[in-house]
Amino acid sequence: MEEQTKTVIKQYSKEVIAEASELLKQGKLVAFPTETVYGLGANALDADACQLIFKSKERPLTDPLIVHVHSLEQSLTLLDQSYQEVVVLFKQLAGRYWPGPLTMVVKANLELIPNMITAETGFVGLRMPNHEIALDLLRTSQLPIAAPSANKFGHVSPTKAEHVYNDFYKDSEVFIIDGGQCSFGIESTVLKISYDQEQSSPYKLKILRRGGVSEQHLRQSLEELGYSGQYVLESVQNKHYVEETENLEAPGQFLRHYSPDIDSYLFSQYKEASTLEFGECVMLDFGQLFLSLRDKVKYYHDLSQEGDYVEAINVIYDKLRWAETQKDAKFVLITNFYEIYGNDKGKGIEHREALFDRIFRATSGKQIL
Repeated sequence: MEEQTKTVIKQYSKEVIAEASELLKQGKLVAFPTETVYGLGANALDADACQLIFKSKERPLTDPLIVHVHSLEQSLTLLDQSYQEVVVLFKQLAGRYWPGPLTMVVKANLELIPNMITAETGFVGLRMPNHEIALDLLRTSQLPIAAPSANKFGHVSPTKAEHVYNDFYKDSEVFIIDGGQCSFGIESTVLKISYDQEQSSPYKLKILRRGGVSEQHLRQSLEELGYSGQYVLESVQNKHYVEETENLEAPGQFLRHYSPDIDSYLFSQYKEASTLEFGECVMLDFGQLFLSLRDKVKYYHDLSQEGDYVEAINVIYDKLRWAETQKDAKFVLITNFYEIYGNDKGKGIEHREALFDRIFRATSGKQIL
């Protein structure tokens, strides 16, 4: 008997947006492109619909969902208005970065937001995507849309419609809007905002996930907005991770994440006496650091021959998915530019940390010398 799938891909059009909006209102799942990755969306105000996201992704309830909005005004209905200092800064940063790849984590309005999608923490991540199709869907449906990346939990994030289809067609019902390849290629920066008036620097800001907005740029914005001396901004370390049993305030903090379905390792140094079976591996290089191994490995691809972090970000997920489909390859080596380069090499240096975070989690931090 021929297998019938309920997951479909439809090219973007106004008619498709209208159809997708109705499906969201009915509690169904709709995948759509953003400037970062494709999201797996459901009505953020409908707990049952959001439960479908967790079920379809096989995602633990300890990992919260980011909520996408079409405007600042819509976002303000979803956060707890009793923390006015937080609201003021939230508005100012939204004015600078929205639409765009910045998710802000704040106390949720739990009268509207199901606590389940906050991983029972009471904090919700809000963002306004900078993508015509995503915004069209949000405005047409008039719903806030809860949407993590549209992939199975822990797998490589999707930057093309076919990536989404390949993850869900066997066991889920997902309506996929095809908007081509995403333009940036990794997820948004997640920034938690809190306020403690007892502290000399009362604004406590923490980057929970590195992404499209760099720490350097956030610091510059805070200074320009007049917050000098009033804030502490910290970032989780690249090698920071938590166990999957811990309730999170933001996604992307588990060790195994963004991982291809093939053994993957960081690679820092070639030794002539190495016993590695290079003829069985895919190498994802950076800056031609291991160009000399191109003829030794089974498959070779340089994420950026020029050593440009942004260029590599734009292709990393696509190439990880490509690597896992090479049936005659047994493992992947990813050049550990972070260790080889040190602190100040490469183009687009402000995005180096975000790229390394993704390859560190893709390999679960495993390294082969």
